[in-house]
Amino acid sequence: MNAIKELRSASKMSQNRFATYLGIPVANIQHWEQGVATPPNYLISLISRVMKYDGYIKSDLTPAQVDAIRQTEATLALEGMTLTSQGLTDIQSMLRGEISREQFQDTLKNRYMSHASD
Repeated sequence: MNAIKELRSASKMSQNRFATYLGIPVANIQHWEQGVATPPNYLISLISRVMKYDGYIKSDLTPAQVDAIRQTEATLALEGMTLTSQGLTDIQSMLRGEISREQFQDTLKNRYMSHASD
């Protein structure tokens, strides 16, 4: 089994889902897995690192939603702040439509207020 197929199999994603996750054409995945083409070694390493870092492999988040989370993390990092695991869960709930933006903001405000008074 080749490295791309191993990464995809480990994520339990279909070729279509894996291609969508990576933002590349599904034909690339098919060609790499069939041995028609070979991805550069750096790409395999990069995909592996991103998959391990994201932790979104088994979730139903779209690439756009993952990008929204990454942008939020980058914005917070500029202020020297980090996203807690609860904050990440809350953002995922908002992105999936399980809670509204207003509910997310209220939750965030209440959590911040409770930590500020500690």
